[in-house]
Amino acid sequence: MAKVSESVLVGASLAETWDHYFDPDGWPVWVEGFGRVARMDGYPEAGATLVWSSNAAGRGEVTEEVLAHEPRTLHRIAFSDPQSSGELTTRFVVEGDGTRVTLELDYEVGKGGPLARLTDLFFTRSQVAGSLRRTLGEFRAEVEARG
Repeated sequence: MAKVSESVLVGASLAETWDHYFDPDGWPVWVEGFGRVARMDGYPEAGATLVWSSNAAGRGEVTEEVLAHEPRTLHRIAFSDPQSSGELTTRFVVEGDGTRVTLELDYEVGKGGPLARLTDLFFTRSQVAGSLRRTLGEFRAEVEARG
């Protein structure tokens, strides 16, 4: 399984940052490739399920199961889509007057064949890291614009 991590400092309180992260109305704006919620059962609490569809250029249908939800600290999900699966851990830490949000993604691409590791190392990993960076950048911009 490959691992990628990205982080951003959001110029907003922990409460504002946390609340915006879990507001489904904002997801199409800042989650790269997000289209719409198909089903949400008890989300974001542990054990809950979220199913969403991507936009035309995205991942297809994505299913998330919440593995851990520690208010204003940590949110961890298992995810699967037609091409990949893994876990995403989101951490929230107060830093000065802002909040540091860190995304840690452990993922595996379904079909890779004998060259899967090389493809991941030289192509997929940089694409995944870029997606996390863009998502966090949009998230920061949205939260700070609301403040």
